[in-house]
Amino acid sequence: MRIAPATIGGTAPAALAETAGRRADVEWLRVGGMLLVFTLHAAEPFNPWDAWHVQSPYQSKVFGELALFVAPWIMPLFMALAGESAWFALSRRSSATYVRERLLRIGLPLVAGLLLLVPPQVWLERRLRGEFEGSLVAFYPHFFEGIYPRGNFSWHHLWFLVFLLAFALVTLPLFQWLRSPRGRRFLARLAPPCEGPAGLLWLALPAMGLRLAIELLLPRVTPLSYDWSNRGLLLLAYVAGFALAAEPGLRRAVDRHWRSALGIALGVSVGLLTWAWPGNVLGRLPAPRSAAGALLWAAYAGGAWCWLVALLGGARRHLERRSEGLVRASVLAYPFYVIHHPVVVAVAVAVVRWRLGLPEAFLVLWGASLATTVALCRIVESNDPLRVLFGLRRRGRAAVRDPPLTPGAGDRAARE
Repeated sequence: MRIAPATIGGTAPAALAETAGRRADVEWLRVGGMLLVFTLHAAEPFNPWDAWHVQSPYQSKVFGELALFVAPWIMPLFMALAGESAWFALSRRSSATYVRERLLRIGLPLVAGLLLLVPPQVWLERRLRGEFEGSLVAFYPHFFEGIYPRGNFSWHHLWFLVFLLAFALVTLPLFQWLRSPRGRRFLARLAPPCEGPAGLLWLALPAMGLRLAIELLLPRVTPLSYDWSNRGLLLLAYVAGFALAAEPGLRRAVDRHWRSALGIALGVSVGLLTWAWPGNVLGRLPAPRSAAGALLWAAYAGGAWCWLVALLGGARRHLERRSEGLVRASVLAYPFYVIHHPVVVAVAVAVVRWRLGLPEAFLVLWGASLATTVALCRIVESNDPLRVLFGLRRRGRAAVRDPPLTPGAGDRAARE
C-alpha cells in the first residue's frame, strides 16, 4: 500500500525520502521486531539460562522463556526482509554498484561499531567482574588481545552485520541467476506446490532439513547448532526473502497459509516453553545425534519457519496503515540496532549495582535504555557524517531508490 507524502502530516523530508513507496507491513515488522530484540537484550541480565555480559543476582525463568519464544524466528525474520531488500536493490543497479553500496552501508557501521561501540562493553564487563581496574583508554589496547570470552576481541551484537555482509556478497551470483529468465522460470516452478493444500509443508521442509543436517553432521559446531539465535537458518531465510520478492506465486502461497502457520507456530512455541520450564534448559538439551535431539531441532526449525510465514502473511493482510511515528521509527531502525546493545550493557551495569529487585530492575533498565538509545538515534538522524557512519543516506538524497538494509528491510511491491 503506497501513501503519498502529503498523507504523512509533518514528517521530515529526510524521513519521507527514506520510506517513500515502501510497504507499511514491512515497516511494522521492522519496528516491532526491533523492539522485541531490544526487550530481549534488556531481559538478558535476568535470564538464568544464559551467561550474558552482565548478570543480575535476581533471576527469573520468565525471562528465559521470553528468549526461547523469540529467538527461533526474530533474526531469521530480519534476514528474510533483508533478502527482499536485495531483490529491489539489484533491480536498480549493477553488481559492482550493489557490492560497493553493501560494503559502505553494512561494512562501515560494522567497522565503526567494532572500534567504537564494542570495546566499552567488554571493558565494563571486565570491570564488573574484577578482571580489569583501569580506564577505558587504558583498556583499549587490550581489546585486541585474544578472542572473547577468554580474550577481549568480539563483535558482540554486530554479528548480524557480519553475517548480512557475508550473505550479500556470497549470494550475488545466485541472485543474479534467479533474476535471469531461467532463474525466474525455476522460481515459478516452485510456486504451485507451495500454493497447494500441502504448501505450508513445502515451505517449511527446507528449514527443517537444514536444521536436521546441522544436528546430525555438525552436532558440536557453534554457532550453527546450539546457539539459540539459530544462525544456521539465516542464509536460508535471506534467500527465501529474495525469492518471495521475485515470485508472485510464492507470495500468494504465504498469503494463503499464514493462518495455518500461525496456529502451528503457536503450538510449537507452547510446546518448547513447556519443555524448557523445569530446571535449566541448557543442561537438558538432548545428546547430539539422538532421536530426541532430531525431534527437538526439527520442531524448532519448523516452528521458526511457520512464524516467518505467519508474520509475513499476517502483516501483509492486516498492517496497512502508516503514521508519522512509524515512518520515523522505520528510518532509524538500523542505527537503533547498532547503538542499543552498548547502551543496554552500560545501564545494566548500573542497575545491577543498585541491587533492585524484579520487576523494578527490568523496568528501569528497559525504560532508561530505550530513552537513551532513541536520543542517540535522533543525534545520528540530524548529522550527515553520523548518518553515513551508521548506514543511512545523507539528508536530501533520493533514498527512495535504495531500500533500507536491515535489520528488517523492504521496498515497494504491489500487493498480490
